[in-house]
Amino acid sequence: MAVVSVQSISRELMLACRQLGSAISEALASLVVSTIVDSNNGGFYAERPIDEAGAHVVVEEAARRILSREDVSIACLRLQASYESAFAELEKVQQDQRSAAKEAEGNAVNWISGFTARFDQDFDSLMALYKKIYHFLMLRCTSHTGVALPPSNVNIEREVAAALESVFPRVGLRAFVALTDHERAAQLQELAGIVLGIRLFNQHQKKGGVGLPEVAGEKGEQLRFSSLLESVQKEVDELNDICKGFVDVILAATKEQLASGRASWNKLPSEAETERARSDLLYHRQYLCYLLNLQEDITGGAERLQNDQKKLAEEFIDLDALIGGRVSVPKEQVYPRFDALARSYRAAWREIQALEARGKLHNMLRSLREQYFPSLPASGQEMLTTLPSRDGILMLEGDDQEDPVDLDAIPDPSSDPDGLAGHPVRLTMENSDRFLQLPLDFQGFCVHTLATRRLLVPGNPALGVVRYAGRYCVFAAERSCAEFCAEPDRYFGGIREVCYKHPELIHLLRIHEDFPKASLNTIITETVANQVPMQVDAGTETPLHFQESNIEKGYEWNEWKLRRDALHMADIKKKSTSATQTASSHLRREGQTQVYLPKEAATNTSVSRGTNPPRLRRYMVGMRGEPQPMRVTEIKFDLNGSATTCSPSLPRLLAGTNGEESSTLNKGMRDSTPLNIHVPMPVCLLALRLWSS
Repeated sequence: MAVVSVQSISRELMLACRQLGSAISEALASLVVSTIVDSNNGGFYAERPIDEAGAHVVVEEAARRILSREDVSIACLRLQASYESAFAELEKVQQDQRSAAKEAEGNAVNWISGFTARFDQDFDSLMALYKKIYHFLMLRCTSHTGVALPPSNVNIEREVAAALESVFPRVGLRAFVALTDHERAAQLQELAGIVLGIRLFNQHQKKGGVGLPEVAGEKGEQLRFSSLLESVQKEVDELNDICKGFVDVILAATKEQLASGRASWNKLPSEAETERARSDLLYHRQYLCYLLNLQEDITGGAERLQNDQKKLAEEFIDLDALIGGRVSVPKEQVYPRFDALARSYRAAWREIQALEARGKLHNMLRSLREQYFPSLPASGQEMLTTLPSRDGILMLEGDDQEDPVDLDAIPDPSSDPDGLAGHPVRLTMENSDRFLQLPLDFQGFCVHTLATRRLLVPGNPALGVVRYAGRYCVFAAERSCAEFCAEPDRYFGGIREVCYKHPELIHLLRIHEDFPKASLNTIITETVANQVPMQVDAGTETPLHFQESNIEKGYEWNEWKLRRDALHMADIKKKSTSATQTASSHLRREGQTQVYLPKEAATNTSVSRGTNPPRLRRYMVGMRGEPQPMRVTEIKFDLNGSATTCSPSLPRLLAGTNGEESSTLNKGMRDSTPLNIHVPMPVCLLALRLWSS
């Protein structure tokens, strides 16, 4: 059997309520889930392991109760969950701030306490120690509660540095290093108090104290808290009258009161209206208990704040008289004054923070009252106007007049001094020295009336306090006290049965130890503890502009195509598929063949061929020697050494070589016509050399 935890069921309930349009808190979901009654055994589901089937039943029943308008007890559970959650959140915020500041201060103190210089003249290490002390003072002396990070205000830094140099100059570092770890820590705390006192005195003289909120002489704060106390007191008186009216109407509408003929009315409240009035009375009692707690805290906090402000004013007066306009004052006289001033300042601000938290809780109660605040039905209000001027407690006491009860018959503490006899003991002012300090159980309500009439009525301590099984009980009437002492276990069992029907009584009567699984304090603690690991930093990368794609890939507009596909699928489903792989099958595996390409072929020979064209040269003949007409001679040089052609301008140079050639040259000279001569290269070069020389 898989066991489902209450936390998982609570998350499922939150999801179901959110889907139905009603968002609820985790504390309320856990409280409602823990108070669902199992019809099989009469207890809560949370008292035993819950399986999956039971978890579904719990979620359905819890959702029905939360969304139902007929279930009045859910309003009281919502009030309890909202108030306790807000109280826990405020305490957690303040505790986190104090923890962060204390951790930062602790790190600095540990570093300073564990400092060790390398040698006596280690100037750099001593300066680092002095800077760390300054850092510690910036954490401790810049706020009324301390901060986790030092402020970056230049004026604050200068003022703290000047106060440090005045109280603890650098020349005292060697003596400070010689102290033990505990002595260093104590010296640091005393130094912080003195520096803070100096800053407060500077603020008093309008010469410093930047960043420190003022406490002494704050008329606005006093008026604000006084108005808060008056508002709470006004609501307390109003709720007392409302609860008194509910009790009167419920008791007057019972059959016992009608049979006695004490009053007659035209229209009586119905049984359903009477039951609803009982549930509404529980809501008003819980609201009144919260108001009384706030009233007590505000009254005590305001008195302590006033005393702290008075001490601050006296300290300022003493410092003004001691210092005045003097340039120097003995430190043995002024330093204790500064330290006491700092302690009073911190104590005053702790009270201010507590009073501000109570103001936030009162505002939260006012907002819940605007959402739901039940009243008597019309018939009940008519009955209340015609009732005699007596409250419900006197009606209960009227039952004792017929048959008086002797309370002195109940055993006193002398018969059972240690409380181990196992029978009820009645404590009074005469037989108990600690009567006024006795802690009343069940929030001081009458156990007998709640068990018999399911009516929540405060007890009367003047009748005595009954001690039984480690509990101290009070009762509204003498008969109730006597009947309880006769059968105490029966009425304790009746209280348990009433709590199963009205689970809001568990927190209202402060009987969490009897219902550990349905304890609101445990639920709030677990809820706040579970929120810690959920608070993590997470990041994800998203596009700047999302592109929505509404294209349906499988859409087909052709109905004939859809018909063919449907017939094809129907035909395929009627057949069985088998496959065999062969060499010629179209399902054969793919084959690959590796081909080696031929290499590039090339031939390397030693024969190198080329052409060498002949060169032409022109020479001007007849510019030297005897006068003769100038001629241009062209000579063609064959560089391969085969032959050279030149003009007939060299008759004398070549006259003796060959007769035919000489006659030809002479003829050309006489005819004055250009003539090209082809001669071998060596001969031509020799002729040119001779001719040029």
